[in-house]
Amino acid sequence: MKNCIFFLLFSISFHALSQQEITIEKKDCFLKDCQQFEDFPNVEFGHLTVPEDYNKPGGKYIQVAFSIIKSTAEHPEPDPILIFNGGWGLPDIHRTMIHMQMMPVKNRDIIVYDYRGSGYSTPNLCPDLGRQQWELVKQDLSPKEISDQHNKQLYSCFEELKEQGIDYRLYGTAVKTKDAVILMEQLGYEEVNLFGISNGTMGIQGFLRAAEDSKVTVRSVFSDSNVPMGDYMNGEGSLHYMDVLEKVLEACAGDPECEQAYPNLKERFYAFLEASMDNPLKVEGEEALMLNYYEINGAIHRLLYSASNFKDIPLVLEAFMAYELDFFEILLPRFKNIIEMVNGTSIINYTYDWKARQAKFTAEYNVVKKSNPEFTMLDMFEDFFMTDNTITYNPRDTIPVTSDVPALVVAGTHDPITPAKYSRVMHERYVNSFYFEYPNVGHGAFSTPCGRKMFKDFIESPSKRPEADCIAELKASPIEFTNSIYKNSKVNVLIREIALKQNALWICLLLFPFLLSLMFLFKELIGAIRRKGFQSVMFLTSFCILLFISGLAYYSFQTMQEGGLTLLFGLVPSAFWLPWVSLLILALTLYLIYEIFRTSKYSFWQTGVLLSSIVVLITALTFDIYPVL
Repeated sequence: MKNCIFFLLFSISFHALSQQEITIEKKDCFLKDCQQFEDFPNVEFGHLTVPEDYNKPGGKYIQVAFSIIKSTAEHPEPDPILIFNGGWGLPDIHRTMIHMQMMPVKNRDIIVYDYRGSGYSTPNLCPDLGRQQWELVKQDLSPKEISDQHNKQLYSCFEELKEQGIDYRLYGTAVKTKDAVILMEQLGYEEVNLFGISNGTMGIQGFLRAAEDSKVTVRSVFSDSNVPMGDYMNGEGSLHYMDVLEKVLEACAGDPECEQAYPNLKERFYAFLEASMDNPLKVEGEEALMLNYYEINGAIHRLLYSASNFKDIPLVLEAFMAYELDFFEILLPRFKNIIEMVNGTSIINYTYDWKARQAKFTAEYNVVKKSNPEFTMLDMFEDFFMTDNTITYNPRDTIPVTSDVPALVVAGTHDPITPAKYSRVMHERYVNSFYFEYPNVGHGAFSTPCGRKMFKDFIESPSKRPEADCIAELKASPIEFTNSIYKNSKVNVLIREIALKQNALWICLLLFPFLLSLMFLFKELIGAIRRKGFQSVMFLTSFCILLFISGLAYYSFQTMQEGGLTLLFGLVPSAFWLPWVSLLILALTLYLIYEIFRTSKYSFWQTGVLLSSIVVLITALTFDIYPVL
């Protein structure tokens, strides 16, 4: 009898020990680039361990990665801001530094987390899916061919999950937002402010539902470029894109200077799109690819997300039509990064969360494709969403979420992916919400200074309507199109090498002639004052070198200040004289070489000025900063 009791106690103890629990653990930075946080000890990282299936706490456990930007205020508020990332299940904590820089609120902690199955959370579902997609994008495939091959990749992903014993239904919005509620509980927060843009607004809705039985209360909601649960997923994406593109092109046509610079742009570009349906463009460079019409539309659609790009859309369209694709080669790494971030969670969130609208979506899509085939965009998931019959859906995710939590709901009038009509739906569902539409703004009104200011005002006092004077200013400010530039797409490469990559070679190559020429000018000016002679040719050469480098730096900075895409095509028009200075430097350099050979004499300063001019000429030749005669 004693042996039986002992065995029973042992079994119970062993079972208790083998049971995992929900835990949270702070860790050292585990991102690929942790050096960026060396001077920010207030940034913390960690993992939340939770059941894969909350209905089976004795089953498998997974980890959800998170970061915390602790407030550095002397008396921080106790309620943090929890960020829900946009996109379809895309990771977010690799953008922790960006959130820290962009968020105008400094008196609250900011919480960022990677949705289960993505990024630094484990397991990471089908992490190679995005890279496989990119390989397809680079090929010359028809829409049907790319859809067929991509569908095979997606089914392979689901087969891979099945072999690993992973139930895709446990990685949708309902469960990933339950993780967020548990995260807040484990971190000890009693109240929280929810922040979401685009599909992140779906995360907010999921959190509101998941938190109904939690001790954590929601203080406020900021919902930008909204995706209303059960209503958004529609087959009219191409129409939304076409609508915003037409708004921009009509604004150009209504601007006399823009119309003069880009006459009949709308008609010419639409004709180009139709012609390109059978004639893909070839992009050569580090990432060679065939650019089909649906990829051209996809690229322009993505550029229309940001209102700062609107002014340069005519430049983009003209470049496509002229087959001048240097700008696109520069943008390519950005597009590649977006696509390669796609993982198994993306397709689960896209398909599983919205499956209930499959039939309606398909009907809408077919109507649009038939009426405007040339505006078809690259969307790697659409065909799979419409044709798959194996994935079920969560019926609860078709039920709208309503709330009386104070909310600020915002939208851009020129949003090409989540039109303002969807944000109006959320305004109705959030009964205590304030609603604003931002004129001439694309996807994500928060990205504008006006959006950040209003968010800051709202978060301090959620029950008070934020001041909206800046919206009136936006309405009164038309798009200021880039109607003229000093055209040079290679200057951007030099600026990126110096300003972004901090390439020591190019920094030194330009710093050497600048400093040496500056010293020589001072030397000659002092000598002239003391009447010790004056070397006019070398003085003029040094002056031109300083003028060239200073002008290049000044106009590059001025162009960057204007924002948008201008720098991909050249510099502000006032930089037109730079190539002529390089030509003058060439003439002076040849004369200096002639004088050295003629007299067989050379000094330290002659050698220095000559080398400086040669370095500047190499720079000018490398980056096409010379006059085209």
